[in-house]
Amino acid sequence: MKSYASLFRLAAVCFLAAVSAPFTSAFEGKIEMKTTTGSNTVPMTYFMKGSVMRIEMTAPPEKRKKDDGSMTMLINMETRETTMLMEKDKMYMVNKLPEASAEKSNKKGDATEFKATGRKEKIAGIEAEEYVGISNKKITEIWVTRELGKFMTANQGGPMGGRKGSAQGSAWEKFAEQENFFPLRTIQRAKDGGPEETHMEVTLIDKSKLPDSLFQPPADYEKFEMPNMGDMMKGMIPGR
Repeated sequence: MKSYASLFRLAAVCFLAAVSAPFTSAFEGKIEMKTTTGSNTVPMTYFMKGSVMRIEMTAPPEKRKKDDGSMTMLINMETRETTMLMEKDKMYMVNKLPEASAEKSNKKGDATEFKATGRKEKIAGIEAEEYVGISNKKITEIWVTRELGKFMTANQGGPMGGRKGSAQGSAWEKFAEQENFFPLRTIQRAKDGGPEETHMEVTLIDKSKLPDSLFQPPADYEKFEMPNMGDMMKGMIPGR
């Protein structure tokens, strides 16, 4: 069974992660969403302001484990850095987002055609329109709006993913980016009419001013540096 930490990473990848170009959000405020995979549901909260973002996930009490209760990630697209906050240890870790090569940026990969169904529905108070297509070999329904600005696609590697066959760089993400759509709901099924395998839905949208401090590590947190493997090997190998 997947832990909530790995489900957090999956949900983050499915919604948004690293981008291949500088990004500034037209929306400022809070977005709450839920991603359900199988019997597990991950509630997540996004705080967005200009080129910075904060993603929070907290597992329900009955699902919490010693090191698996909550996770927070900060994303700064100006500095192209992600910061993982480790609340339990009061530490944070910074990673650089990789730069996308021109070859990767121009590659269509899993491109597919999404067609409007004509169905419209209000999701979290905003009118959304449904499109259907194939993404990652799955029937994908995506409900979108242009009211929240441009969607950030997860088309590169980084701390939240990058494995072949993952949700990164999927066709529905590319479609949303190209059309300046923001997804409010996505549903994936193995076949038309089949049961839902993954369901992401925005449940609350709060347009409000956010303090800059929300996108920075707390003052009492210490920075955690990954040890250099070369340094670790020194003294362990004769002659070094």
